Amino acid sequence: MNESGRVRFYLDKTGFFAESAVILLAMAIIFRLIGCIGMWSNRVDAIMLVLLPVLCCLLLIMCIVLLGKKGFFLSFIPVLLGVVFFVFKSLSFESWMHTVLCVILYVVVAVIYTATVIGWIHTKWLLPVLFGLPFIYHVAVEDIPALIKTPESVTFAAGMQEMSVLCIMAALFCIGMGLKKRPPKQKKPRKEAAEPAAKPEPAQPAASAAPAETAETPVIQAAAVSEPEANPILSDSPYTPVLTLDPDPIEPVNEDKTDESGDE
Repeated sequence: MNESGRVRFYLDKTGFFAESAVILLAMAIIFRLIGCIGMWSNRVDAIMLVLLPVLCCLLLIMCIVLLGKKGFFLSFIPVLLGVVFFVFKSLSFESWMHTVLCVILYVVVAVIYTATVIGWIHTKWLLPVLFGLPFIYHVAVEDIPALIKTPESVTFAAGMQEMSVLCIMAALFCIGMGLKKRPPKQKKPRKEAAEPAAKPEPAQPAASAAPAETAETPVIQAAAVSEPEANPILSDSPYTPVLTLDPDPIEPVNEDKTDESGDE
């Protein structure tokens, strides 16, 4: 089953049921052409009772052989055309009740077959029942009693046409038996690029009032330490008093003493 909820059916053309369906459809074409030899004069009968069923059988054979693996859902097209043929054929029945019941059956066949091959119906087992029961009814209720009771009333042309119809029903029964479910596609995991593990960020120190030290700060501090501090005493600044120390101070001359000694 795919994402839309539909089941994909396919038909293996090399399988027993597929090959049997192809053979039965080919036989139906032959029986139809033989039984409708005298119908070519009437254009409507030639189209609806000869060309249309032959075209349906050929298209169905092509669907089995060419589209059995991938596009077998397109087989609903020849089946719908075949339903048109059977509806037109039922208009010639003597009983209108028989005609109404047959038309209802043909419409049901068209709906169920189309819904199955497209994938809306998730099982194939409705198709064998849908085509198998009418086949048994035709053979057991209509054909055999007609041959037993009034064999003279059954013409060769009518017998060939009935054989063609029976072959078509049997072929559709084989198709229903041969259908297989296609396994769902497994999604490939996407290769996601491995993301590198996030490195833990180092804890940032709390902000302090002191300015952050840079790489140049130690150099400046070293230079400041190596330079001697200026001595305010020896500084040449005009605002700094200059003090000199004389180890031998000169005492002031006492003039009074000199004069006193001279007088003496």
